[in-house]
Amino acid sequence: MRCGITSSEKSDSIMKQLERVAIIGSGPSGLAAIKSCLEEGLKPQAFERTDKLGGVWVYRESGDQRYPEAASSYDSLKINTSRTFFGFTDFPCPDDWTAFVSHQKCLAYMQDYAKTFDLERYIKFNSEVTHLSPSDDYETTGQWKLRYRSSSGVQEDVFDAVMICSGQYTHANLPMYPGQEIYRGNACTGSAYRNNKEYADKTVLVVGGGVSGGDIAIDISNVSKQTYMSSRHGFDMYALLATNGWPSDVSYGCRYQQYLPPSLISWLRKRRDGNRFPLHEMGFRDCSSDGKLPTSVIANDNFVNQALCGRILPKPAVKGFSEHGVSFIDDSSISDLDAVVFCTGYKMEFPYLTDNSPIFSKAGLDLYKLIFPATLKHKTLACIGFFKNVSSGSPVSVQDMQTRWTVQVWKGNCLLPPKEEMIEAVARRRKEEHALYGRDVLMIQAIGYNDALARDMGCYPSLVSLLISDPRLALHMLFSPVVPATYRLVGPHSWEGARDVILNSWNTAFLGTCSLVLNKERSTLPLCTPKIYIVLLTLMILFLSYGLAQG
Repeated sequence: MRCGITSSEKSDSIMKQLERVAIIGSGPSGLAAIKSCLEEGLKPQAFERTDKLGGVWVYRESGDQRYPEAASSYDSLKINTSRTFFGFTDFPCPDDWTAFVSHQKCLAYMQDYAKTFDLERYIKFNSEVTHLSPSDDYETTGQWKLRYRSSSGVQEDVFDAVMICSGQYTHANLPMYPGQEIYRGNACTGSAYRNNKEYADKTVLVVGGGVSGGDIAIDISNVSKQTYMSSRHGFDMYALLATNGWPSDVSYGCRYQQYLPPSLISWLRKRRDGNRFPLHEMGFRDCSSDGKLPTSVIANDNFVNQALCGRILPKPAVKGFSEHGVSFIDDSSISDLDAVVFCTGYKMEFPYLTDNSPIFSKAGLDLYKLIFPATLKHKTLACIGFFKNVSSGSPVSVQDMQTRWTVQVWKGNCLLPPKEEMIEAVARRRKEEHALYGRDVLMIQAIGYNDALARDMGCYPSLVSLLISDPRLALHMLFSPVVPATYRLVGPHSWEGARDVILNSWNTAFLGTCSLVLNKERSTLPLCTPKIYIVLLTLMILFLSYGLAQG
């Protein structure tokens, strides 16, 4: 089994001596990084440029000049991952959470996580990293020189390794269109949006799709005179609720589905969501773009309702602006436009790096397993959280798994392939994404991605062994949602509470709304009757037989 450091003796020696780890950022990935380092006896030091931990879940008033580019929540923001999947691998969500909760509860969860594991004392707040480069003796030590600015002035230190956990949502991408400089209406980026108060009874254009673009368009459309939404190629829809009324990620995030052919899963998804969200017929999706899949996804079930009621109307790509209006590539226009919100994503930037080339190339992000820069001599620099998930599963659990795997690499418990093979793997991933999306988009399937890291670390439960030792748990492992606690059942730093979380995974979806039903009166959905038990056991044996045959 191979999964971590390079095979050279020099790299082996460097990894054995690795101790001090710098962590840039204290959002979900930064907190997970601190804990993962502590679990293996490393000495982490996190640098947070603001005064609070929590990253994107921290709410800041628009125009806060103390941290002008800091990521922030907006008033109406709620998670689009259900509580069943949200969270770290050994820290389940609170019992009072409903299926989809507000950003305030997410921040409180991060704060509770930090408090429970005493992580905050490893964070330097109001400390902005301004410079990161290989140390003078990097060739022999693999160390990194880090410079940061705080109230005490500019300071410099040297670390054995670095985790970049500053996230993807720091530098808003603001496109420039012809005439944009003379437009007199209100204009802002999605990162500066907080609420819909200033858009009441106004005509508003939202440029771009994506999760935040959809949320913001819906929020504005509740009070605006008219809301338009412009997109180059349209977008896809992810239903928060499945047709059976359960959260979609719960209904379609079971392990047995990983054994089904991808083409069948894709067909079932199109049948499921295509009938509910006819985006092409409504004018919100362009199906003529060389057969490529949309890279923008809206995850809000209210969007179609607002569109069908005429509160949100589709527009193609923007052609240019005038003093009071905007025109589009189909020669249509809006002559009296009061405001525009640019939800056009973020730029992937690392301003503190003196040389981006190990991470970026002309082709895109050069990260092996979306973590290690493939071309660096020593794998002592890791990038955490740079991906987009297109399936059931929470980014938080993925970030947790990435940090755990990285630390196992650094401790020498996993071996990476040679540099040439890593470069080939990056090129292969990029080729596959270009075939699907037309560009490098860093898409992952969270369950499959986590499973691969778990196998490397030795924390992937064997369904065959469980079938013999704990058949009830084995059935839930295959036919229940793949909750984050799955990856704490066995292996390094396993957690004794993982089994109970897995067995009760069906119950958690509506736990926060079941005030009229006692917990003891609720069953674990369909896995409780003898007949279904026998059927599922038979199906499990067939699935495992198919999986072993394919392997």
